[in-house]
Amino acid sequence: MGIELEFKLAVSSPELLEAILFDPQVKEVRRGDYQLYHMATIYYDTPDRRLGTLRWTLRLRQENNTLVATLKTPAQGNIRGEWSCQAANIREAVPVLLEAGAPEELTSLLAGQSLEPVCAAQFTRRAANLAFADGTVCELAGDVGLLAGGGREEPLCELELELKEGSAEVAEAFAQELKEKFSLREEPLSKFARAAALAEAKP
Repeated sequence: MGIELEFKLAVSSPELLEAILFDPQVKEVRRGDYQLYHMATIYYDTPDRRLGTLRWTLRLRQENNTLVATLKTPAQGNIRGEWSCQAANIREAVPVLLEAGAPEELTSLLAGQSLEPVCAAQFTRRAANLAFADGTVCELAGDVGLLAGGGREEPLCELELELKEGSAEVAEAFAQELKEKFSLREEPLSKFARAAALAEAKP
């Protein structure tokens, strides 16, 4: 199973996000310069929203010039199942995701079903790896852009800290330090959940 451990923090403004990304405490453990990514994401589901009912997320994201399909499933706390592959379209991605270890239940959920766009997100990401003394490596990413659904848009500004290898406790402790230092709040909802809420909102 692909596992993702990620801490998502809401940031009140792009200016505050800039201050966090270049804070001395962050710079001390940052390895290399930030890499810039232009992200355009479309989230898909069946017409009767089978995936959303299970809180599964199926997306196709353009990351600069590369298309990447991802399936995410809920687990516990900040941990989720995650499987990704490169694909030209979302239907082509499904069997590849299954080969990568995605739940076989995906086959039955999509049997005889079409997949349609539900909502979207478009944002710029700056990301770099952080390396800690015990060998733990995390990716720190700052996202600024828009969530979209149902003809509505909502600004997006958030910080993500994702464990790449090593100690979950070290990653959580650093996320907590940033949260307290900059008076941030945890963002409990994924980009998809917030964009889907826009799509489902009544006029």
